[in-house]
Amino acid sequence: MSAPGTDLLSAFPAFYELPPSSAPSSSDEDTWYLLAQIKENMTLTKPTLIVTDRKGVDFAVTFDDALDLKARGFRKGRTLVAPRATREDREEGKKAIVRIGRGCAGDVKVIPGGLEQVSELAFLLAGSDGLGQKCAACGATEGSLSKCTGCATAAYCSKDCQVKGWSELGHKSNCKVIRSIRDIWG
Repeated sequence: MSAPGTDLLSAFPAFYELPPSSAPSSSDEDTWYLLAQIKENMTLTKPTLIVTDRKGVDFAVTFDDALDLKARGFRKGRTLVAPRATREDREEGKKAIVRIGRGCAGDVKVIPGGLEQVSELAFLLAGSDGLGQKCAACGATEGSLSKCTGCATAAYCSKDCQVKGWSELGHKSNCKVIRSIRDIWG
């Protein structure tokens, strides 16, 4: 995975590290992604999610487009990925929010895993020079390795190691998350 930016933490800012919407637009080369775990769908008049960032800050993400968040996979416990998100500061007494402007909802993605799992896997994939070059179950580097057909990342030296990796070592829960991460960031 080639995560954007030179520093992973600056590529994935927390809520209060997001630029305010009133700030001048950044160049197209500057790309960052807000990652936040979905806590609740609060849609009343417009699609709205209550989310938590990596620092534990809860805030709302509202969408100007009319859309069915649940049908698009935005469910409790999953991770929202919003490229180039900005923080909207509100008048005193009202909380700041992230507003997804009209026509931009299609850019916002969801990863089928919690924020902690997504963060761990994203950092692992970002530094993955040797990933897939040794058996994910036993660590063997000799012989022929077969990559997981789901995520194309984890590699196994035998069917026994593949079964062990899937069931005992947690690849079953990580596979969809890794695939989603790769779909978003290639």
